[in-house]
Amino acid sequence: NEYSAAIDEMADELVCPITQELPVDPVIAEDGRIYEKSAIEDWFSSREGQDLKSWVTNEPMGTKLFPAVQARNTIKGMVQTGAISGAKADAWKKRLEDEEKVTELHRQAEVGDAGAMMYLYFAYRDADHGLKRDEKEAFEWAKRAADLDHVAGLTELADCYAL
Repeated sequence: NEYSAAIDEMADELVCPITQELPVDPVIAEDGRIYEKSAIEDWFSSREGQDLKSWVTNEPMGTKLFPAVQARNTIKGMVQTGAISGAKADAWKKRLEDEEKVTELHRQAEVGDAGAMMYLYFAYRDADHGLKRDEKEAFEWAKRAADLDHVAGLTELADCYAL
């Protein structure tokens, strides 16, 4: 129906052109487009020292990013009410769950939970739960767990040194 088509068209306008997904942390770049913050920051980093051009328009642009609070609230509301459903909504929900899981793991790890430290070690090592592969960060979490005499932390830290 026309209502569903209009909602789908609105949702398409909110999709990050880089990830082709609804952004969990949307920002507006200098080209006026909405992007997933981490995706556009990675794209900027990959072009360091080059003249930047918009991913969408190919016109020159700078690196300023502005939080897109209204876009985030709109996406959240549309997904939660079912106005946006299917693959777009499922991917957004998964990424939001991953973000919340990682935030909670960091909270637990910071208060001394060695199990959470190891979970973060594996997540950074394996690029899991929406995290980028980061061997340095993984090493730090294994070391912190090992410092608490966590057996898996000691084992994984030994593997880190062996590599």
